[in-house]
Amino acid sequence: MEPLPGEGICREGDPVDGVYLLRSGEWRVTAGGTVLLHLRSGMSLGVEALARGAWPVTVTAESASSHALFLPRAELEAAAGTPRHAGIPPRVDVVTFRTQGLELPPAVLSTLVELVAKVMVHDFGDRVLLVHAGTKRAEGTVRGADGVFRRTVGPRSPFFTEGEDFDCVLVEGVPVPEGLTPREVLLVPPGGEADGAGPPGAPVLPTVLLSPWRPRASPTLRGRALPDEDGWDEDAPPPGCRLRLDWERLMVRPGDSRPLAALGLDAGTRDALSRWARAITGRRVGLALSGGGVWGFYHVHLLRRLAALDVPVDFLSGASMGSLVGAYYCGTARDGREGLDGLRRLQHRASGGHLSAAALSSVVTTQAMEWLVRGDLGDLALEELPMGFLPVTTDLTTGRCVVLEKGPLALAVRASGSAPGVWAPTLQPPARYVDGAFTSMVPVEVLLNAGADLVFSSNIFPAGHHHAARPLLPGAVGLFLSALNPVARAKDLLASGVLLLHRNGDLESARGDLRYDVGTRDHPLMGSMRFTHVDAVLDEAARDMGLEQKLLELKQAWESLRVRRTPSGGKRAA
Repeated sequence: MEPLPGEGICREGDPVDGVYLLRSGEWRVTAGGTVLLHLRSGMSLGVEALARGAWPVTVTAESASSHALFLPRAELEAAAGTPRHAGIPPRVDVVTFRTQGLELPPAVLSTLVELVAKVMVHDFGDRVLLVHAGTKRAEGTVRGADGVFRRTVGPRSPFFTEGEDFDCVLVEGVPVPEGLTPREVLLVPPGGEADGAGPPGAPVLPTVLLSPWRPRASPTLRGRALPDEDGWDEDAPPPGCRLRLDWERLMVRPGDSRPLAALGLDAGTRDALSRWARAITGRRVGLALSGGGVWGFYHVHLLRRLAALDVPVDFLSGASMGSLVGAYYCGTARDGREGLDGLRRLQHRASGGHLSAAALSSVVTTQAMEWLVRGDLGDLALEELPMGFLPVTTDLTTGRCVVLEKGPLALAVRASGSAPGVWAPTLQPPARYVDGAFTSMVPVEVLLNAGADLVFSSNIFPAGHHHAARPLLPGAVGLFLSALNPVARAKDLLASGVLLLHRNGDLESARGDLRYDVGTRDHPLMGSMRFTHVDAVLDEAARDMGLEQKLLELKQAWESLRVRRTPSGGKRAA
């Protein structure tokens, strides 16, 4: 195809019709009226969008001589189709399990698979088939009191009989028939890495099995830079999750078909299994929280409302104040607790002047903020948290945005909020970390890369009203002198910086599924440091009907994802 300049290739929200490969020329990509990037020769369009089913962007031809190859969706689906084993329903999702570098008794693995099957039925209403290995010929499918279908098969026995229909098939200890490409759940110990030695082309979900009684943490910060605009980091490990529970004391045995409520699981185990089930079935929710000083308590209200609406949070990424709120939430949302205690503690720190004192001390050293967080949350590490907490910072030595994944939680918050020019940097040689908001104000990209399936972004750093002062003298002389006014120039610089941060946040927010924008306020930069005004900010957030509407939309989106009938795994941005 050879589109003319200005001709539309696709429109945001329309069904995906196929994949385009641009061979020459240039196309403009926009979302919500904002230009995201320009496609040039050798770049493709629509590969990731096929999983969504609808275009997340609008693309228009720009150059006068562009040429592209077009592959229709129907032909791609036909080419990608593989022969199915006889009797397998057309859209069934097959998942296998194995361990690597982990001394886990087979009975424990079987118990974990049994439990997660029960959770899938209870939490999502999925029709789940659990396939076990047996020495005899295949038995018929039996539905237990817990709603899970079970089938014992021998070597080369069929998994299904004609007419059976399931949303997900969990396979434990049985080879998968030829013609299927299952997804693999790989359980690894803390610090273990997936070797990717599963079936060719099979997606892998590395799952780190954490014990609450044997913490293992890195003493230094470790992270990865966000991918360049050229594409995803092909060497990055696949998105994983953490399963934090006391597996050695599970009182459930393999084959126990009692309903989930009759098992008497503690809140920590129940929370861990639900989080694991969402990861396995592609139902993970991520929040991207911007920086913004005391305005960050909008995030506190947001998290409290999500808890009231029963919307789970599996990933949380933040910059600056967003990281501080995320740390207090994720650091106390462990072993069955909701994390609301941490938010109350942070509110108390702000209203009592402790945050203001830490901010003032950070002019000399940001260690004051680290001490404050460690005093409240203890010596937690990022890799010990069951929730995926991914604060971002900026490394001035490389100019890259760094996603912090391992190391002390308090130190990560310190690195993410070291506002340059105001507060001291966080030095972790050779890195020189400053505020993450300068390279990723609303880190949606981090969540997409981590495997989030539903992303909500919150940009609460307001744009400001800039009131230009009138010239003291009339005429051209007055205008000339006004332009030379150093105070006015300083105000212009501050207003431009505020606008730049806000607009960058808006641009990043467009990559998510749902987003909230706080809008404009008078003197937002000065107001952002008034931490003792936290109660007024929380009251303002509670009265914000725009925010409430967005949260209700997120609730509706979560319910649609929860009860969907075609599990699809994680997604990545187009």
